[in-house]
Order: sequence, then structure tokens, then C-alpha cells
Amino acid sequence: MKYLHVFSGDENQKFSSPFIAFIKDNFDTKEHRFLIQVSKEQKLSAELKRFNTISANFKGAIGLLKEIRKAEKVYFHGLNLSKYSLAILSCQQKQLQKCNWIIWGGDLYQYHYRDKSFQAKIKEIFRKGIIRNIGGLITHLYGDYELAKKWYGAKGNYYYSFIYPSNLYKEIDLNKINKEEGRIYIQVGNSADSTNEHIEVFEKLAKFKNENIEIICPLSYSGKQEYVNEVIDKGMEIFGEGRFLPILEFMLYEDYLNLLGKVDVAIFNHRRQRGLGNISTLLSLGKKVYIREEITTWSFCEDHGLVVYSANNDFKDVLEPISTTDIEKNHKLMKEQFSKEKLVSDWKKIFLS
Repeated sequence: MKYLHVFSGDENQKFSSPFIAFIKDNFDTKEHRFLIQVSKEQKLSAELKRFNTISANFKGAIGLLKEIRKAEKVYFHGLNLSKYSLAILSCQQKQLQKCNWIIWGGDLYQYHYRDKSFQAKIKEIFRKGIIRNIGGLITHLYGDYELAKKWYGAKGNYYYSFIYPSNLYKEIDLNKINKEEGRIYIQVGNSADSTNEHIEVFEKLAKFKNENIEIICPLSYSGKQEYVNEVIDKGMEIFGEGRFLPILEFMLYEDYLNLLGKVDVAIFNHRRQRGLGNISTLLSLGKKVYIREEITTWSFCEDHGLVVYSANNDFKDVLEPISTTDIEKNHKLMKEQFSKEKLVSDWKKIFLS
């Protein structure tokens, strides 16, 4: 086996399943092996049931180490492995040299957002040992690579790729999207995670509550029910039924793409890198996107020449449409820089490095 891919913590398999299909379509699958870490209660899609799983226990950790030793190169898709796997891998400096960490975001920002329990502190010690000695770090955000060096002492090589098909340039017929004429559709956040800071956005948008707007709020994954309830209550309180639409069920890809096609404005208020798949899709579709200036995503958009708006302000201009010039600019840049051909080329370089 040449290449071993290890997925951990992929809720609803929204990254793993499309990536496996991408490898099948563009590379020799005989050279690739996929392992997916699962807990007892986790349900896998029919597609992933055909692939190998590792348990989030000690036995699974030993099995993972055996697979790593057999591979020429290893790719950790996210670094949310079980405590047993983290403990064992942190002691394998030689094996880690052939390993690569595909940074997802949350796995990097655990440095700030992790639990403060004793067990969490121990896991962080193991993670730091792995990150410090891992051979390569893969991300489309150079700022995240710099943070890995600053926070964890990472010494591995940097490899650029926008990694997953979800980040590709998208094109759909917006004329077929069903929208109420004159209504402005505003997406707030991309998940139920509290890092979306939904309520802060709602309070800033409250001044527009009597305008012809609809607040679309995806809350179907990656969050605690208590927080979801809090967001729904506040959204309903400010905007009311008919102007506030919480998305509570995980949507099929095509359905979610059509939902993004309906959006006019999207606000991502995260204080860390998150939601780039949503952002890249929305920019491809000519939508107006707000993100915070202090996160690595902002510098990424600047570096790629993409036009985005600051979520640090009070959204006075939120209802003003994005200019045709900026729509065309984002559309052109996304098509050139986020094509399937570019993604295949990036991965070829990574596999051969």
C-alpha cells in the first residue's frame, strides 16, 4: 500500500465520501487505502460501509499503528483521533516523518477552544508531540500553517491544496432557483457550532427586521442542542416566523447547493477559520460574503484577489447588492483557481513529494 488516508470525526461523512469518490475518479485506487475512525454509536453511509473502519478504542489504535507502518505515506484528514491513537502516535517520531496532517480548522484551533478538563490537557500534550514531529502539513490557508508552527512548534513541510471537492468552483443556473421577488435572503453561519456567533449577528441585523428579508440559518450539524435552541429562540424573537428559517435536518448535497443559490448575502462571524466550502461556493455563485478580518480566511481571500466584506462592522451596507464588477471578478478567479483540474494537479504533487 502506497497511500493511507485516515479520517476522524467526519460528521455525516461530508468530506470523506466525496474525497474517496474523487480519488476513485482521478487516481489508481489500488495505491490508496481509506480508514475511518468510528465510535460505537456512529452510523456510516452505505458508500463508506464498503471501506475499512477503526474503532476509537485501544485495539483500534494498535490496528492503526500497524496500518501506518505498512504505508509509504500517511494522510490524516483532520487530527481528531481518539486519545488512544494520539497517545501511541505521539511516541512514533520515525513513523510521523512519513505522515501528513490535512488541517481542517477545528483540529488546529483546539489550541484555544478545547475543554479545560485534565483529560483534554493530556490529549493536547499528545497532539502537540504529533504536530511537532509530523512530516507535512496540508492546507489552502498558509496562515493556518503559520499558526501550527507558532502554537505547536510544527516543523513539517507546507503543501498547498484546497483539498476537497466541496471547495471546488460551482456553477448552477440561478434562474431556476425559486425566490420571492424583492426579498433578500441572508445566510448566517454554516453550522450549529457556537463559534458561528449567530446571536451577535442577529442583534446587528435587528435594525432590518421590518425589511423584506429572510434569515437562513443552517443548524443541522456540529453543535449542542442547547445552543441550537438558544439560536432558534433568539432568531424567532427578533425576526419572527416567516423571516427566520432554521435548517435543522442535514441536507443532500444538491439540495444544499440550491439553498446556497437562493442566498443573496452570507455572514460568517467565526473568530477562527471555518466554512470555506460554503464561502468558495457562494463566491463562485456571485454572492456577497462577510467574514471577520482577523482570521486566516480573510488573508486567504486577499491573497487570491477575492472580494469579501468585513463582518467586524455593523452591517449597515448588508442590503446593498454586490456590484456586477465584483461578481464577475470573483466568478472568474474562482473558476481559474478552484477548478477540478487544479485540485487533481495539487494532489498529484502532494503524492509525489
